[in-house]
Amino acid sequence: DRGERVERTVAIYESSDSVRNHENTERLQARSHTGSVSVKNRRHRAVQVCLWLLCVLLLTAVVVLCVYFTTDRNRLLTHNYNLTKEKEKILTEYTEILNQNRNMTEEREEMKNKSYELQRGLTEQDQRSDNFKWIYYNFSFYYISSELKSWSDSREDCKQRGADLVIINSKEEQGFLQNGVANNRYWIGLRNDQGLWKWTDGNTFTTGYWNEGHPSSKNNLCASLTSLGWTDEWCKSHKKWICKRRLLK
Repeated sequence: DRGERVERTVAIYESSDSVRNHENTERLQARSHTGSVSVKNRRHRAVQVCLWLLCVLLLTAVVVLCVYFTTDRNRLLTHNYNLTKEKEKILTEYTEILNQNRNMTEEREEMKNKSYELQRGLTEQDQRSDNFKWIYYNFSFYYISSELKSWSDSREDCKQRGADLVIINSKEEQGFLQNGVANNRYWIGLRNDQGLWKWTDGNTFTTGYWNEGHPSSKNNLCASLTSLGWTDEWCKSHKKWICKRRLLK
């Protein structure tokens, strides 16, 4: 009986130890499980925090980019608006310049027309005035100048008027011209050509109405008409002149 009690006592102790060991194991397992759950929770919270921070960063980046692109877009729109206004200003100035140029062209044409009309009027007036200076006698017109020129220039003036320096063909014509010259001297179409006196038409002088002591035999002399007759003068001296234009050639 004593041995059985001892065995029972040992069994009880072993059973008690076994229970305590089992309880300790379960306690350790519970602690281990609790630690694992705590680690998982911390990791989950860390991931959430990272995701939240990433979202904040992304949102901040989006906002910054939106602000940047909006500002840049507004700047480009403003620049484009300014360019458009500048273009419109340049076009307006260009149009004004074209209008001014057109107006100046029209004014210039108008001034040219007025100048032409004025010149034509003056020419017609000169012609009318010039016509009053021509004197008619025996189927010829005579122009008695009021200017002073050399013999050559005087003849050129007559040619421009469709005439030539007067050639005196008769005593009556000589008397008619003498009555109109008063105390002046007028070139006529007679000059000394290598010692011979010739008319402007090439005919050699035959009959003349020279003053006493004239003409000279020297070259480069031309004849002038005075109230007393003809005198010989240096052709380059300046005198008045008489042009003659025949009515019927």
